[in-house]
Amino acid sequence: MSINVKDLIDLSKLGNTMLLVEPPEAYTKFVDGERTDEIEGYKYSVVLVDHNYDKIQVKVEEQTASISLEKGETVKVQFENLEVFPFSFNNRIGLSFKAKSVHIKK
Repeated sequence: MSINVKDLIDLSKLGNTMLLVEPPEAYTKFVDGERTDEIEGYKYSVVLVDHNYDKIQVKVEEQTASISLEKGETVKVQFENLEVFPFSFNNRIGLSFKAKSVHIKK
């Protein structure tokens, strides 16, 4: 079962269980269309258990990663103020996810 784009835009349909499956990866700031060396935040790769383990990346603007994770480890997480932004690139539709913060879900 693959994810329908309409389901991803409706964040209530992402499900209750999101697993962080990779260590967070820093992303850098762009100024005037040019990449800088300044870290703007971290990308969190999560799988959506309720959607056949489809994977998304969620960006969180923060100077240090909120959660550390060893390779091969997984942890349940939840995002505060998760937003989705549809975009088009090379005649394909994509989705970008952003959140205010990320926390381990107990």
